[in-house]
Amino acid sequence: MRRFLSRKGRFSLRQSKSGTRSASKDFYLGLPATNQNWPEAFGFRLGGTGPSYILSVVEGSSAFLAGLQPGDQVVDIEGQDVTNLSTPALIALAQTLKTVPPSIGVVSRIEQLDITPGPDGRFGFTIVGDSPLMVEDCMPNGPAGRTGLKAGDYVMEVNGIPVKHHETAAAMIKAAQGRPLRLGVLSMARRPKRLSSSMRVLSQSGDSIRESRAHKAMEFNKKVEEVLGEEPDVKEQLFEVLKQYAAERDVESLAEALPDILFTEEHQQLIDSVSLTSSLLVSFFPISLCQL
Repeated sequence: MRRFLSRKGRFSLRQSKSGTRSASKDFYLGLPATNQNWPEAFGFRLGGTGPSYILSVVEGSSAFLAGLQPGDQVVDIEGQDVTNLSTPALIALAQTLKTVPPSIGVVSRIEQLDITPGPDGRFGFTIVGDSPLMVEDCMPNGPAGRTGLKAGDYVMEVNGIPVKHHETAAAMIKAAQGRPLRLGVLSMARRPKRLSSSMRVLSQSGDSIRESRAHKAMEFNKKVEEVLGEEPDVKEQLFEVLKQYAAERDVESLAEALPDILFTEEHQQLIDSVSLTSSLLVSFFPISLCQL
């Protein structure tokens, strides 16, 4: 479980497949004085009839800096269990609280679906909307339908990359035709799994965070050498794109550029191994580049 904490000298930590990382301690600067317009005033949007899920997070907002991500389920607020509260009920509760912003506990509910294309190279589903993307139609007996994808599910990631805009996601899915596709999906129709006792709020010192990032950087560089050791031109293109991302922090541009560079099955290992998320990339790739 991860926490988005209040402005009183505390900060957010989150646990994910990529390890533990801390958010900026300055995320609370300039926050509203009350919770009257929570959660939008803090940069995120909720949905769900119970439980409630985070559907979108504004890049650069306090919620973004604290580490909240689309696909997170809100499980408690200021220590109160809100696992089964609908979005209107959760918002009403949050807006009555005195702590600004209230502390919330979240856990990711994104499921990874690996879809093998059909004989025609297609996956058998369509998407609509922006931030979040929603599955408009899915053939029950098609490639995607057989993995469990359903109309009404939200697509949060394509091949490990967070996506917000329809054009970007559609281009990435089209580029993958004929090859396996991995979707990170939030399904409100499926009942969330029970919280495991292993889900907890973690603390980590600055030194251990730096050590963890350095370790990830070395692992990533090792993977690059394994996959692209005989392809120096591709490796150079990859790190040029990552340098540009480190400077601009534009996830959408990164998502569009990577499939043009890493397009083989072997190349896909790099995207899968890094577990790309927008907030991790900012701190992760500059370290990787410095150690080349």
